[in-house]
Amino acid sequence: MTARLQRTASAAAAATFVLLISLAAGAPAYAATYAANLDDGQQTGGGLSVIQTLLIFVGIPAALFAGIVVLVSAPSMARGPRYRPGLGWWAAPVWFNGPDDADTAVRTAAATTGGGGASARW
Repeated sequence: MTARLQRTASAAAAATFVLLISLAAGAPAYAATYAANLDDGQQTGGGLSVIQTLLIFVGIPAALFAGIVVLVSAPSMARGPRYRPGLGWWAAPVWFNGPDDADTAVRTAAATTGGGGASARW
């Protein structure tokens, strides 16, 4: 599948999903119209207690907020400590794009050149 075809298919799937969700959200309105013909809707149920009201209007938003905070901060907590200026470096050294056996390469280079580099022994 080409990239353009894949993008088009993804856009079509997203548009279909949004359309279906919006139709599903409007379904209770059709049900209320049908039910209005059967019942005048004057029978109310029992009210909510203070605890139920607080749980619904305070507890659920607080739980959602806490969940979002955990989801946002979890990756940085899982990565572990970062290097901070002024602290010692604790990670193992890494030689990018070097030979497969770095220890042997360093020993061989030091033996053949007599040190070299910053020691000024060329």
